Amino acid sequence: MQLTERDFEKLFKEQFVSITIYSRKIVQDTDTAKDLAHRCFIKVWEKRESLPDDSNLKALLYRIARNLSINYIRDQKKFTTDETLPLFESENAQADNDIVASELEAAIVDTIKHMPEKSREVFILSRYQKLTNPKISEKLGISIKTVEAHITSALKILRKKIFGKEKKT
Repeated sequence: MQLTERDFEKLFKEQFVSITIYSRKIVQDTDTAKDLAHRCFIKVWEKRESLPDDSNLKALLYRIARNLSINYIRDQKKFTTDETLPLFESENAQADNDIVASELEAAIVDTIKHMPEKSREVFILSRYQKLTNPKISEKLGISIKTVEAHITSALKILRKKIFGKEKKT
């Protein structure tokens, strides 16, 4: 992946606060979270030339932040009390869920981008703009059955791409 300085600066500006908040949830200290977020971006910059072309940088940043935060907690373990460990475990589970959700969202967006144009348009109107099939039919000048066929097609593409399988009917 060719990550230019300009791309990296943009990524930093867009994600630094989110990564800091994410780390803060795990380490429970703002200054430490900021430091870990900086280290996270340094790692991405250092590995920029070896990143695959299809890298989801946002998900990668969250994964690195999680690992750095967990390593920090592990290294500080001798200074923590047993009372803080259950709190960390529950927040760690939420952090894992956030990463999975972020990766799934990125995969869905990428899949939608690569759908046939009409299926993509119908799917976005249906699922993101919450229009009914008759409203979509009216707006696009196509039949309701065609709208249904595009939605079915889009869902099949998503299922196959995201989950690697198609729904049996």
